[in-house]
Amino acid sequence: MNSIVAEKRFISERLGVPYENLSQSYLRSETLLTTQAVIDFVLQTNKKTIPLVTERLLDLNDEFVITHYTVGLKSIASGTPTDLQQLIAPVLTYNNATAFTANGANVAALYNSDLSFTIDRKEFVPQFPVRAFRRVPTTQQAANADYTTSGITQLDGFDNGLFAFYPSEPTKIDGRQTIDLSINLGSSTTFADASKSYYAVFEARGYLIVNAKS
Repeated sequence: MNSIVAEKRFISERLGVPYENLSQSYLRSETLLTTQAVIDFVLQTNKKTIPLVTERLLDLNDEFVITHYTVGLKSIASGTPTDLQQLIAPVLTYNNATAFTANGANVAALYNSDLSFTIDRKEFVPQFPVRAFRRVPTTQQAANADYTTSGITQLDGFDNGLFAFYPSEPTKIDGRQTIDLSINLGSSTTFADASKSYYAVFEARGYLIVNAKS
């Protein structure tokens, strides 16, 4: 049996959602890193004034079942990134020393912190180690690495579609709930550089429940 079919059947039986209403999808929320002790993520469109072009948030009538999730990092060489710069910036799975320089190197602090996820004031994930999402690929980004010809750049490897994702018990959320999602650093940390923008990226994979509410 196809693994997606099996997963959808399990979710349908476990959560009481019609099988035909489950459509593969994802959520993505990004937070600009400045100086902070807590990194908050917003998952709902009505809670974010100007979403980034790369974000995928829950509308009021949306319902979504989380099956996997991750925290990644993004570096853009601009203090005021354009939509195009956002769209072409890769999501990195570790504190890449080429991408994160100066204060940006402090993104390593995320991997010694924890993620908390509260839904309608009930703890879904009280304290989950962000280190669980860290993946340093065998092939890592570096300028002219192992090459003699200048101008050739080696990029980070990406082994599979769920690289750096962690499995979750199927959990249903919707656009009207009170959802609190944050990384707790434990100490105020400075990330910002004048000429660069660094982001923490939360992404959840799973199923959008289509025709959930009218």
